[in-house]
Amino acid sequence: MGGAAWGQSERPRDTFDTAYVKDYSHILTGRFYLSTKYNKLQLGGLRGTKALILRPNNKINFGLGASYRALTLNIGVGIPGLNKDQEQRGRTRYLDAQANIHTKRWATNLFLQRFRGYYLSSHTQEELGWEQDTGSPTRPDLVQFNLGVSTVHIFNNDRFSYRAAFNQDAWQRKSQGTWLAGGYLTYLHLKSDSSLVPRRFEALYERGLHLRRGGFVDLGPSAGYAYTLVIQEHIFLTGSVVLGAGISIQRAVVATEADQEIQKTNAGAGWHGQFRAGAGYNSARYYAGVSFNQENIGYLLDDRSSFYWSVGNIRINIVKRFNAHIPFMDRGLRWFKKKVKEPVEDSLPKVG
Repeated sequence: MGGAAWGQSERPRDTFDTAYVKDYSHILTGRFYLSTKYNKLQLGGLRGTKALILRPNNKINFGLGASYRALTLNIGVGIPGLNKDQEQRGRTRYLDAQANIHTKRWATNLFLQRFRGYYLSSHTQEELGWEQDTGSPTRPDLVQFNLGVSTVHIFNNDRFSYRAAFNQDAWQRKSQGTWLAGGYLTYLHLKSDSSLVPRRFEALYERGLHLRRGGFVDLGPSAGYAYTLVIQEHIFLTGSVVLGAGISIQRAVVATEADQEIQKTNAGAGWHGQFRAGAGYNSARYYAGVSFNQENIGYLLDDRSSFYWSVGNIRINIVKRFNAHIPFMDRGLRWFKKKVKEPVEDSLPKVG
């Protein structure tokens, strides 16, 4: 007589544990958002000296967006009346492209920025001894270009989702955390007509900070931890810290005391810090919250150990998920899944 065998089918490896995370990437997610992207250069002075901080004149944008399967599209424009401060901070011409890519197992930041025109947020014109038409001291000659990528693997990816807080196509239902490990690669280029350090303060800053031009390449591993606290299933607080250290290769032109130029190539250690945070309300159909992403890159070289730069963005999102499907995208997805072994939901990026 044959015996009956009972067993529990295993959950597919590319789906979440639904007791902790509900995945809604298979239906249409629509959003309204407010956002601003930013950039900062900071030069620290000798003990007791205030740091020099330079920023571009950024805009506040509003827009509409949608996510479906592997694609997210956001279209934003500047808010009329909120971005007319050129008389105070000068004018910045810029290209600013940042993408936050979140799959089930990986969280990746990509950024490419080019800014021409900065203002000093740390000092007044009176402190610098400058006379300009703008309210804040400005550096219209300063051009900065950077590009980079940082990525981390999510170890507890069955029960923890970055997408829930930052891409709004998932719902983290219970508190959970995860260890993270990955790496980073960045490039920064600076160009200006004169030293970044104002002449009045040149004795208060290391000579290596008197930059006129320079290229900086940084590469290294990183590791960290992320945690989402969920209150009564719907209120969430997410925080993530990732720190890294690696190699920095620099080719810089600095101004001498005689207002000449010296070109030097250095190699040494550098550091990298990545910070993410999110908070708000999440449910099966609605999301309302704020998110924050920032990358910080600094150096441990003797003559530039107090120099670092950062890029980031802040967004407020109001989201509704629709129980709707897009047939032609589903057909394309089914075709693509026949061509690859890995499930396409996990192998394609979510761009926010």
